[in-house]
Amino acid sequence: MSKSLAAVVNIIRLMKDSDVKISKKILFLVPVAYLIFPFDLVGDFFPLLGQIDDIAVFVLMWPFLKNILKKYESGDPEVEKVKKDPDAIDIDDYTVE
Repeated sequence: MSKSLAAVVNIIRLMKDSDVKISKKILFLVPVAYLIFPFDLVGDFFPLLGQIDDIAVFVLMWPFLKNILKKYESGDPEVEKVKKDPDAIDIDDYTVE
């Protein structure tokens, strides 16, 4: 139970972190959106099959999401946005007259 709670807390931290790439955040929203929206691969009007495809999305996505969480916790730069050097001059910010 405590592992599950820790995972939920880490997911919330990841979603709130402005340094995490948007693409990584979207991967966490895909299973939730699939569960919420009425469009399924197998309609829910088929008894049992409709619910199994919802569960299958979570089961298939969890290894990828778990890997992203591990990288996030370890500070892997693959998860974080590329940060600009504060001393660097951005040529788009200046005009030559």
